[in-house]
Amino acid sequence: MPQQKKRGSSSRSSSSMTGGGAATQRGSTARPAAHRPVQPQPQRSRSEQVNKALPPFTVRRYVAIWALGMIPLLLVIWVLVQGQQKAPATGSNAAASASSTLQSATAPNANPTAAQATSPALAQTPASSTPAVSGATAVNSPAANATAPGKYLVLDTAKGQIVAKLYTDASAGVSKTIANFEQKANSGAFNGRIFHRVENWVIQGGDPLGNGTGGGTMPSEYNNLPFKAGALGVARGQDPAINNDSQFFIVKTDSDFLDGQYTNWGQVVQGMDVVNKIAIGDKITGAKVENR
Repeated sequence: MPQQKKRGSSSRSSSSMTGGGAATQRGSTARPAAHRPVQPQPQRSRSEQVNKALPPFTVRRYVAIWALGMIPLLLVIWVLVQGQQKAPATGSNAAASASSTLQSATAPNANPTAAQATSPALAQTPASSTPAVSGATAVNSPAANATAPGKYLVLDTAKGQIVAKLYTDASAGVSKTIANFEQKANSGAFNGRIFHRVENWVIQGGDPLGNGTGGGTMPSEYNNLPFKAGALGVARGQDPAINNDSQFFIVKTDSDFLDGQYTNWGQVVQGMDVVNKIAIGDKITGAKVENR
């Protein structure tokens, strides 16, 4: 009997222990886990982001500031340089720029040496170094020259006649130039030749090839006569001592940047309206030098 009680007591104790353990297990699984809210990270301002990337008072920060400052400065310098390169020439450069437009077009297969000898490009010789003729006669008005006795170059075109009085006075110093063009005109050499270059201030023709590269050479002659509208000049190459013996030009406007740089050997006294109508390719239908 005592033993039975002992077993019952032990059974109840075990049962209570098991039940208590189950209760404890159920209690632990039923209680929810505590949830901790996550606090949002504060957003950094732009200055804080910059300070993080480039800490103040560091070499890296000062280099970055210097680089950012140099970019617009270099951009401004580049714009100024480009503007100076594209700006129109002024002062002494205007003469070289405008005179360079007298340069004749070179044919694709033309001999470079011949092109250089015949294209009337302005040489870089200053005007003061060109031979000057003391006591050269001043250019009178076209109206006065039209009735004065002397030699006249007469050019016939489909658009009308152009008449230029030639400077035969010894003080003008262009006697050889006049003799050359007189011989060519009166022999019919210019008949059928074209004006190969026409711009808003000049017309140029007489080239036997018709492209600005033809013609021979002859010594240049210079004087102090101004290139006013209607002045008659001779084309030349880079060497100011050598003129082309066939190509001549007539300026449409006052062109004093040519004074002393090109041979001035006559002045249009009749037909400036025809000069202004000439277009590239217009032919010289007749040419002669005559005394009037």
